[in-house]
Amino acid sequence: MDQAQARALLAGERARLQRLLQAAGGEPQAAEPGDEVDDADRRNAEEIGMAVDQLLQARWAALQRAEAWLAAGSYGRSVRSGQPIGDERLEADPLAELTVEEAAAAEPGTVEEGDDAAGLVSAGHPFEVLADADITPEEAQASEEDDADEPAPEPSPGIHLERDDRTR
Repeated sequence: MDQAQARALLAGERARLQRLLQAAGGEPQAAEPGDEVDDADRRNAEEIGMAVDQLLQARWAALQRAEAWLAAGSYGRSVRSGQPIGDERLEADPLAELTVEEAAAAEPGTVEEGDDAAGLVSAGHPFEVLADADITPEEAQASEEDDADEPAPEPSPGIHLERDDRTR
């Protein structure tokens, strides 16, 4: 990729990130009447806002690194192997730091060719082997919680003997 095209891609990404950072910096909305008891929506929105802010800050740091690499003449090369990153990848993500192959290998839970691990990884439970690959642990937990609403079975009537072995 030539310097002019790389510079244009990074300038576009800088403008996009600046708009997103300005939009994310808005004041939180006041709670509506009646929200005093259950403010789960507000907390959820705050957590999402913090996660978005962290992602934007990470992208901003990657932009600064990419601009430094462009100035040094090493933009478009993998930080891991030094191999050239494809132009198509850089056009899709101007802040890419790894080749497609390296990025795919670095993603958690990726299934390598010939790997029989399909259905073994879940975002919330990365080391849990799933009984049914189509049901996530979160879905299984939700169904278990639904079962918890049912009353416990009554103990069967019968004779209950206790033995005290301490007297021997």
